[in-house]
Amino acid sequence: MKQLPKDHYNQWPFVRKSLAFLEAAKLLDDPQNRSIDSWEVSYYSLSHSVELIIKGVAQLKTGQEPPREHDKQHLSEMFRKECGFSDDEMETIRQLKELNNGPGGLRYDNQAKGDFLPSTFAEGVQIVERLIEENFQFQ
Repeated sequence: MKQLPKDHYNQWPFVRKSLAFLEAAKLLDDPQNRSIDSWEVSYYSLSHSVELIIKGVAQLKTGQEPPREHDKQHLSEMFRKECGFSDDEMETIRQLKELNNGPGGLRYDNQAKGDFLPSTFAEGVQIVERLIEENFQFQ
């Protein structure tokens, strides 16, 4: 598992947490670790990782604390230039938002809007990994 250098821990808390949620999502998505309903938790963890990495890149590029909101689609629109999102990445972020957009999100029993597609998961992972690799140094 990649880790931020120790001197980055306090400087980039959104990135540190994004990486932790990403690793948890990937671990839960691994076929050897799947259990009943673990896919909801893996998508929730990935979705939260995307939100946090957008905030981390926004903080890095603007020098300011990002807004306190959880709408990853809105955040991706606000910081599209800073993150360098492609149209395909914007669509993946929208799909992840829709899965988590019911009354309780993926944290509670909910009727998700959309499908839990392996491609959406893989593309979400790629977004987070790209933003980490392009913007932050890891050990």
